[in-house]
Amino acid sequence: MSVQERNRQLRVVAEILLVHIPATLRADPALTRDLLAVVGTALRAIHEDAEQSARAWDKRAYDIKSDKLRREWGWALGAANYARGLALRKQAPDVNALRKLRLLIRPELVKSQRRQIKDPTRFRGAARAVRQQEAARSRPVREY
Repeated sequence: MSVQERNRQLRVVAEILLVHIPATLRADPALTRDLLAVVGTALRAIHEDAEQSARAWDKRAYDIKSDKLRREWGWALGAANYARGLALRKQAPDVNALRKLRLLIRPELVKSQRRQIKDPTRFRGAARAVRQQEAARSRPVREY
């Protein structure tokens, strides 16, 4: 993923948070959870890609550049975990939780001029898919 792709992902996240989630917050909490799962997944992908790029810069001994990249995208993992937590918890997300998520991402988050997502309902089931991924990823407890 290049810098342009990370920025494109961030624009999608901004559109979901600023356009689609406010429209579905009260009307359809299940869709709101699904959209938050998409946000969490996108932010996790952004963080993993930035970390991979930073490791590549470390191998070339460009420590200043890798540290700058880590500082620039260091917020993404915490925001991804918070978004996933909002998507997976039983209570419906509220306005304050979404405001906190926006501040975790970037306070200057703005809507893009063109919409990237025409129909947000195509993300139905994303929270369930994330829940299944988390269950598959966690290790089973060994019995002796």
